[in-house]
Amino acid sequence: MVERVTRCLAKQEASFSGWRQAETFAAEFECAFDNKEIVMSTPVMTNAGRHTDRPLTACTVPTVDVGPSRARRLREEVLVLHEQGMGTGFNLDATDDPVATLRFLNHVAVESATSGREDRPVGNMAILSVRHPKIREFVTAKADAASDPTDWKFNISVNLDDVFMAAVHRGDRIELDDGSKIDAGCLFDDLCQSAAVCADPGVVFLDRMNGRNPVPGMGAYTTTAPCAEVGLIAGETCQFGYLNVGKFVSTDSADRPVIDFAKLEQVTALMTRALDNCLAVSEANLNELRAQYVSHQKRKIGIGLCGVADALSIVGLPYDSDAARELMTDILSFVNFASKQASVRLAETRGPCGAMRTMVVGNRHRVRPGHIENLYGHLTSGTVAADDWRCLSRHIAATGMLRNVSTIALPPTGRSALVIDASTGVEPHFDTFAANDAVLDHLEKIVWAKYGESIHGDYAVQSPPVRELLASAQGIGTDGHVAMAAALQRYTDEAIAKTINLPAGSTAEDVRDAYLAGYQANLSGITVYVDGSRTTQPKQLR
Repeated sequence: MVERVTRCLAKQEASFSGWRQAETFAAEFECAFDNKEIVMSTPVMTNAGRHTDRPLTACTVPTVDVGPSRARRLREEVLVLHEQGMGTGFNLDATDDPVATLRFLNHVAVESATSGREDRPVGNMAILSVRHPKIREFVTAKADAASDPTDWKFNISVNLDDVFMAAVHRGDRIELDDGSKIDAGCLFDDLCQSAAVCADPGVVFLDRMNGRNPVPGMGAYTTTAPCAEVGLIAGETCQFGYLNVGKFVSTDSADRPVIDFAKLEQVTALMTRALDNCLAVSEANLNELRAQYVSHQKRKIGIGLCGVADALSIVGLPYDSDAARELMTDILSFVNFASKQASVRLAETRGPCGAMRTMVVGNRHRVRPGHIENLYGHLTSGTVAADDWRCLSRHIAATGMLRNVSTIALPPTGRSALVIDASTGVEPHFDTFAANDAVLDHLEKIVWAKYGESIHGDYAVQSPPVRELLASAQGIGTDGHVAMAAALQRYTDEAIAKTINLPAGSTAEDVRDAYLAGYQANLSGITVYVDGSRTTQPKQLR
């Protein structure tokens, strides 16, 4: 599989840079993949070099309007997209009956999943504004999922805004789009109750996501990828690839664990190039002209992370600690900056994305001081100073040299991370001993040297050092989950797929606390999961 993907991307590299450069790229990419320093999203691994007529993109928004009059055409497009390996995102604001539309779309997704033509299971997202007249019915659409025979293939989310959240806080009513009024607090309670029993709906803040939209002139984000890590307009797609953070931990001269930032910079540039190659392959195989156009104009890529929990365990930092959050912001800010530098260099040799050439008004990168400065120019981490962001942003605004309008997103990596035996996404270890053997060996040395204890055996489960360093998803409180997500959100172009895991028996009030904490932490969206709330839960927490 690694060889097949490498050949596909190297062939595309050759069309840009010639075969000599392609050979160098192929050698570096294959080595990084073999060493488990990187892994690609599942549609890349499924389709690259295997299906010559399929894109390598993970998700998209169908270009056919959602509505009864277009149902047949929409079904046909969705079936094709799913067969090609793409998940879908929908906004149901324009529908009269969002729940009926949701069930229709889910029926199509089930039809596709059982057709035998999908090489990978795909996810789907449906979003509805909190001001839709039938928002209450939507909020509770999946509340009886445990007894409902429906095979759900859709996540659902409600788009909330500051006015609504203020109304919840004050106990006020809000006006819906049809002029009727509803108690904001009661609706929020219903939302939290549904999420407690079935994990849906999540909440998203599209206003915040659109505040980070680099090219609003092409349209506002109306929905997201299935796990809400990127905002999308009609026809928009995104390519994902992931850096395995645990593989970038080295040792210094005193045998202390440190991050190898030189290696991280090299591999980040390699991943930026690889995903730009993926884009070229995808663009040639997208069926819709609108999708081709949007891809050409934006060339959006999403470099994400996996192995975060592994890395923190190897260096001996508890996931829920200030030191861990500081390290991860240092790493992500560095990856973000390095990917932007690499995108500038690609633009200088391959040409900038279309929007950098044709759009000044409506392109935040071209309006000085520039989009990057607006997002990051006030931030200084241990690896990138605020002045560095400002200088880069102003260079891009002045020259128009940027190949990809955004480069960083944090998907869940739930399947891809398993391929390389890494912890998933930016999540903590799923349970106390979910880490791989190499990570546990590092921890054994750390805990023994510091505490004179072993991490193995029944005693280890109760040992405070082990419980702290290998804290499970449930062993970390809501504040710890939110604090890590908030730290990473500061250096993320798009959004974060991050679950707040709650123990079995958690109530709607616990969910409410999580949603409010995420909102107050300025996250773009929040997802919760109460252990055992879905009968198809793939793992049981220990």
